[in-house]
Amino acid sequence: MKFINYILQGFGYQNLSDFTHTVFKFAYVYDLKMFLTVSIALGTVREFLVLSTGLDIVFWLAFTFLIIAEWQTGLKVDMLKRGQKFQSRKFGRMILKIGVYITIITLLHNFAQSTKRIAFEGFEINPFGWVFYVIVVAITFQTLISYLENLGNLGYKEAKGIAGIVLRKYNKWFEFDGNQNGDKGYE
Repeated sequence: MKFINYILQGFGYQNLSDFTHTVFKFAYVYDLKMFLTVSIALGTVREFLVLSTGLDIVFWLAFTFLIIAEWQTGLKVDMLKRGQKFQSRKFGRMILKIGVYITIITLLHNFAQSTKRIAFEGFEINPFGWVFYVIVVAITFQTLISYLENLGNLGYKEAKGIAGIVLRKYNKWFEFDGNQNGDKGYE
């Protein structure tokens, strides 16, 4: 036991008891029922998201942070540049946007899962699987461009430059901002 305590002290723990309380803190939680309830609920939400959308929870966390950042910078642009006050409608719009994105991604994932693969030139192709990933990238890309535009409007020149370059490059095919040549406001 002295040897184990000696090794643990080398890592900054006082003894074995200190180590177990720190590492296995969940076992020492005062209200274990509440801890288990929250853990089971979060695990269930994670499994539902992963199984229904086909995307890992890390993607959803990053995507949610991106949407929240885009929303916050949009609010700052409205308040600072346009002189508008905060409206609770904008929060509802963000929630609706997230809901629509999740619905689209879920439907496409379910279509991709239930569609037979097509054999073409020796390759198996799932058309809905392909559309699923194209839409996920397009939604993420659109949100990222909106975030960069908001940062540009707040005075971050680098973000405005990146958004301008991307829009000039890709507007030939996608028209992200409704402008075919992508030069509107980024000259």
